[in-house]
Amino acid sequence: MLYMDTGLKMDSGLFMDEPDLPVIIKPTHMRDLHIWPTNPFDDSKISMAELLAFTSDHLQRMIANPLPVLAARITATQTALNGVSDAFTDDESTLGLRKARKQAKKDYRTALIPRVGAIAIKVQAQFGEGAAEFVECFPHGRTIFSSCTDDEVTNNLDILIAGVTAHTPPLAAQVVTDATAIKTGWMAVYSPSESASGAKTTTIAAKNTARAALQLELFKNLLALAQAFPRQPEQLDLYMQQSLLQPHTQSTSTPASTPTPTP
Repeated sequence: MLYMDTGLKMDSGLFMDEPDLPVIIKPTHMRDLHIWPTNPFDDSKISMAELLAFTSDHLQRMIANPLPVLAARITATQTALNGVSDAFTDDESTLGLRKARKQAKKDYRTALIPRVGAIAIKVQAQFGEGAAEFVECFPHGRTIFSSCTDDEVTNNLDILIAGVTAHTPPLAAQVVTDATAIKTGWMAVYSPSESASGAKTTTIAAKNTARAALQLELFKNLLALAQAFPRQPEQLDLYMQQSLLQPHTQSTSTPASTPTPTP
């Protein structure tokens, strides 16, 4: 009897709509399925400072390594983080919250400089550093991002985005994408840092509700990443640094390149 290769996998344990390409499946074992709908961020041992540090770092990682599925998740997570800020403004954790936000802004400002420098190198390679096109993108030179105040960063990024956009092509479209991502990441840490002041009295119930909302958004992010990278748990390290929730745990290395989600 002859069999046609229809691309369908019968009696093999694979779904009929899976791709024909070989799928590497690492051996595992059956675990209690009730684990997966359980939110690990609801762990009462996670302190507020740890949750804030983890969330700030997680937001920057999602922004720096964009996926279509994460666009809405970034907004939802930032909104939930702002809700925690409002609820805990008059709480003992206010100082820690403000410090966390200020530190997140400071860290991103430091990371922003080499990312802008990478764009400057691409513009220079295309037009030359003394060219009018380069000056249009960097009217004050690339060092302005090191010397300007925090309040001036957004304006300088707008100038950069407008400049590279106007000269695409011949610049690659990715240059515009990279410049826009830098501004998006900056606004995600700058705006909350600037609005961290203020006084508001809230009930314990309101504080618990705000924290629970943030923990839920983090869980949704985890599920979205699991769906984007099935059978690739190692890719989670690019977006979530679990060691920030476990001070006793050593950080693991993070992949340097942006992975491609499995369809």
